[in-house]
Amino acid sequence: MDIEKHKKQFGNQAENYTKYRKPYIEKLYDLLFSLVPTEDSKKILDVACGTGKSTESLVRENVEVFGCDHDPLMILEAEKQAHLKGLPISYSVGEAENLPFKGGQFDVVTVGTAFHFFVNDKSVLEIKRVLNDRGLFFVFWTLTTKDILEEDSVPASFFQSFKWDRVPSQLRDLDTISDFLKDQGLQRVETARISFTHNDTVEEQVGLMKTASSYGLLSEGEKERFVSELTKLLTIKLGTRPYFTFEEEIQVCYGFKN
Repeated sequence: MDIEKHKKQFGNQAENYTKYRKPYIEKLYDLLFSLVPTEDSKKILDVACGTGKSTESLVRENVEVFGCDHDPLMILEAEKQAHLKGLPISYSVGEAENLPFKGGQFDVVTVGTAFHFFVNDKSVLEIKRVLNDRGLFFVFWTLTTKDILEEDSVPASFFQSFKWDRVPSQLRDLDTISDFLKDQGLQRVETARISFTHNDTVEEQVGLMKTASSYGLLSEGEKERFVSELTKLLTIKLGTRPYFTFEEEIQVCYGFKN
């Protein structure tokens, strides 16, 4: 998988992100704020924030929230959504390896389902730079752990026919990321798993696939064929049921600067 090429595919799908990407469940934020209680004011930066799906739930009393993404189109959509929802979030454009913030500015830096794009020494050095001495680095991503009905899964051959790249599994592996953060000097590194179940219609499943970077790499003709064929395939699999039910898991890895 060409990480740099895939990173550039999301901006044109910003509206699909808003429509089809679901917010993270509240249990994730319960864990985060159990690690950094907000009796005193806190500043939190969400790196690779996209359109704000991982950022908006950070907003609460005594918390000043910032979001940063390398793609200007994603930031424009995030700002639009914050304005529509009346959320006091400060968004800016910037790479994880070159964050546009002063050193020691944040109590927490989060990354939601994006760390696989910048698992490197330079990004973590930058994240540590903008964290204060007691700062928390909190990384998380969502994985489907099991399709409740195995026959609901889309065959791998379908994606292979579109030369569909997937994120290397080691970049979404808790042990790999935990060891990496320890090697980078993070302290008290821990992991967690948060299970949940959700329902999707055919439209929601197809729409979610349209937010993938591999979809962005398809030609316009291939995109039309992908949507058409996937819709037909999923419609047959769904049958008379109202929606698919999936078991998923949010995997979390976190550590402190000192």
